[in-house]
Amino acid sequence: MVEISVQKNPARLVNLEACESFGAPVGALPLQTNAGFFEGDLAGGQLYTGTWECEPGVLELDLELTEFCYLLEGHWKFTSQTGVVTEVKEGDSWVFPRGWKGTAEVIKKVRKVYAMMVPDEAS
Repeated sequence: MVEISVQKNPARLVNLEACESFGAPVGALPLQTNAGFFEGDLAGGQLYTGTWECEPGVLELDLELTEFCYLLEGHWKFTSQTGVVTEVKEGDSWVFPRGWKGTAEVIKKVRKVYAMMVPDEAS
């Protein structure tokens, strides 16, 4: 039987663990931590969900996935490869579309809840 996966109160989680960088650092690598709570199959790929946190810094992104995010805390500024600037703050949600390229500047430590849709290699 398939059951519901729950991550209780992600804004107050304390069990986040160091993780691989979400992007290539520009300058010093900011500390990044994660607490995943679900992995599952999607038609043509995989779904990963959890809570992720990042200290201030800049990351270069070249995304081969689609990701929905909800910002629990912090301030983040994205600048696309074409120069479009998008800022998100606590309480905002957004989608990183597959193929998005640019920089992600963490201005104030961020914590987000995410759902990443990662296509199969053959997709």
